[in-house]
Amino acid sequence: MEIPHWKNGTTGSTEVDPSFLGEKLMPRTLHAAVVMYQANKRTGTHKTKTRGEISRSKKAIFRQKGLGKARVRHPQVSQCRGGGVAHGPRPRDYSYAMPRKARRAALRSALLSKFRDGQVVLAEGLEFGAPKTKELASVLGLLGAQGSCLIVDGAPAKNLVLSARNIPRVKVSSAQDLNALDVIQHRHLLVTQAGLDAMKEVHGG
Repeated sequence: MEIPHWKNGTTGSTEVDPSFLGEKLMPRTLHAAVVMYQANKRTGTHKTKTRGEISRSKKAIFRQKGLGKARVRHPQVSQCRGGGVAHGPRPRDYSYAMPRKARRAALRSALLSKFRDGQVVLAEGLEFGAPKTKELASVLGLLGAQGSCLIVDGAPAKNLVLSARNIPRVKVSSAQDLNALDVIQHRHLLVTQAGLDAMKEVHGG
């Protein structure tokens, strides 16, 4: 499979074999992993007050009989304005975990879909002596990966991370910390040669 390639200021194309990611996509596993990662990001701090937590007078707002109204003894009840909420949300932990093999399979499916959709580019020599945001943006433009892009390196250098942090929708990740949600949340995938080698090692290529 031919993908765009950048090396020392020149662009071209190179052949990459994505067979180390498997042969078929697993959309159900990928969807389950994405839902898990999104659920784990939730803080779960939502809360409403019950009638017992409302601080109001316990005095009855009107007499119980003779008015033709429904019986409302205290203003803390949910049918009164400013009263408690019946069956409202309470603080809870949304996080859960999938088996490691399933997470790995979801990541392989996400990466394979990027290769098949032609959204992967390869870069060599992506080292900067100092933070160079403009230079990195230029490289992304030459490779057609401007906009939403995930940069995958073996062990991202500090200057690469600093160069990318001021570019909107661009994120740097190591191959070991990669997950399916990060891959599909970004339109393009820029992989360094070190990142590609690390991915092959992680996924048994």
